[in-house]
Amino acid sequence: MKKRIFSTIIAVGASLILFLGENACGFGTITAHASEFSSDSITIDNVYTIPDGYDWCTYYVVVATNNTGKDIAIGADFVAVDGDSQVLSQVHDYSEAVKKGQQFILYGQFKNEDIDSAKNFDYNLKVAETDNCTYSSVNLDAAKEVEGDGLQVQATNYSEHDIQGVGVRTVFLKDGEPVAFDTVNIADVGYVFHGGSTNSQVVGINAGQYDDYIMTYTSAGNTSSADF
Repeated sequence: MKKRIFSTIIAVGASLILFLGENACGFGTITAHASEFSSDSITIDNVYTIPDGYDWCTYYVVVATNNTGKDIAIGADFVAVDGDSQVLSQVHDYSEAVKKGQQFILYGQFKNEDIDSAKNFDYNLKVAETDNCTYSSVNLDAAKEVEGDGLQVQATNYSEHDIQGVGVRTVFLKDGEPVAFDTVNIADVGYVFHGGSTNSQVVGINAGQYDDYIMTYTSAGNTSSADF
C-alpha cells in the first residue's frame, strides 16, 4: 500500500491549476480577501465527492496547497445547488493555521436529505495571514491497523508549549478513485495537546478496501487569530 502524507504539488505557470477527480461535481471559486494574496496563491490539487457509505451524508473534499509564501488561516463556505443554481445547503469549514508550502484539506459535509436535488457543488475561500502555525513543532506517523481497515496515526508535540490538537484529514483511494473520507483530532484533553506529549487515534475505521491515501494535518497554537 502506498502512502502520501503531507505531499506537495508544484504549481505550473501563474494560473490556478484545477485537478478534478472523475466523481467531482463542479468547480470551486477562490476569493482572496487579503491584498497580499492573489487568486493563484492556493493551488487546488484535487476535488472529490465522497459518499459516507451509510447514505446519511456526502463529503465534498478539496485538497489544496498553500503557495502564498506565508503561513495562513483559511476558511471555506461550501454550497450544494440544484439545476437552477438555487442553494440547497451551505456548510463551513476552516483551518486556523496552514504553513507555507503545506498541503491541506478543507471539506463540506452535506446531509443527503438536504441535497436530494443537488446538481453541483461549489466553494469560496477566505484567506488571511497568521503567526499561529505550529506545524513544524509536530511530527505525525501513520501505520495500517493490524485488524480492521483504519490507519493508526500518532502525533508528538516536540515543543515545550501546549498547542491545539492536531487535525488529521484523510482521503482513502482505490485504483485512484476516492472510496472514503475521515478526520480525527489528536490531543490530550479536549483540544489541548501538551508540550512533549505523544498521542494517537485511528482514522478510517470504516474505510473499506483502499490501496492509497492522501493524509494532511494542521496544527495551531493556543492563541486563536482566525475569524472565519
